[in-house]
Amino acid sequence: MGEAHVIVDSPEVDMANRVPAVWDITSTRLAILRLHGRNREKWNVKGPAASDRFNYDYSTEELQGFASDAWRIARRVEMMQIVFNNNYEDQGQRNAAELMALL
Repeated sequence: MGEAHVIVDSPEVDMANRVPAVWDITSTRLAILRLHGRNREKWNVKGPAASDRFNYDYSTEELQGFASDAWRIARRVEMMQIVFNNNYEDQGQRNAAELMALL
């Protein structure tokens, strides 16, 4: 089956604590896009407030960019999964609904 590459979106901060987004596939069966948000100020927070790094509401413009890039990848694989990991209140659900409408 091969390994599915996970495309990761996160803030552009020091490379020691982030995975750069590589928009490519390693398997024609599955591609995954994981959206963590771009909360630069909180990305490297340690301790009880570490989950604050995922407090981010994607803009329509950012989601439009993901839509076009995701379509480019989705045409090359059997299944494309998009996971929102921005998890403050309902950010992930709202952003997912907007991205679905854009797609």
